[in-house]
Amino acid sequence: MSILRHCITLLFAFILVCEAVAVETPSQRDIYRIGPNDVIRIQVFGEEELSLERKVEGDGKIDFPLLGAVPVEGKTVQELQRYLTSHLASGYLRHPKVSISIVRHRNFYVSGEVKTPGGFPYEEGLTLQKAVAMSGGLTEKSDKTEISVRRVIGQVAESLRLEPDDLIMPDDLIVVAQVKKFYVNGEVKKPGDYAYEKGLTVHKAITMAGGFTEKASKGSTKVLRIVEGKEETFEMTLDSLTYPGDIIVVPQRFF
Repeated sequence: MSILRHCITLLFAFILVCEAVAVETPSQRDIYRIGPNDVIRIQVFGEEELSLERKVEGDGKIDFPLLGAVPVEGKTVQELQRYLTSHLASGYLRHPKVSISIVRHRNFYVSGEVKTPGGFPYEEGLTLQKAVAMSGGLTEKSDKTEISVRRVIGQVAESLRLEPDDLIMPDDLIVVAQVKKFYVNGEVKKPGDYAYEKGLTVHKAITMAGGFTEKASKGSTKVLRIVEGKEETFEMTLDSLTYPGDIIVVPQRFF
């Protein structure tokens, strides 16, 4: 009997912990803050003339019967519900019951190397991966390692690096950079341009270009590089690091 009582006590404690976690973890609905171009639906139960849809104007306000211009920008749905409830109760309705939902969220934006850049309606739970997919996916010129998100936090615009499953917010600007390239010329089997990758050595660059030809002067490889707006030539070893925009030149041997 004591064992059963102990198990019941543990189960009850577990339920309390789960409920506490659920309370402490804010939902997306709690986090989302209303802003211009959101369309919200307001329902006041028993008051049809006060139940309506409104688009948030550029000044962050909506026009609401009885109350006039109501500031909504920056408020969560719950905060706006409390605001309207308290103001309607101050001389207008005895016990107002207000319910608010977001009919259409404002846009997020995708630019750079995607197939259909532009603005797209935000939806709750939107991840970076899905946002890029909504813009048609990456182009062949995109750098999959250079995707940044510009987000206004408070009054400051910040550039963030997010994982594919991280959440996107309204007004975010996703920027997909064009892949950086380097070039290989001279006595290699496949001269041309190639996608640059961090930590690329001269040896790996030449390998990507098919390797040396039989006529190559392997010990005389040079790199042409733009430094402070001027082109300079550097003697390189096979272990030397390369940089985006480098032109690797493998000369012909003369004996």
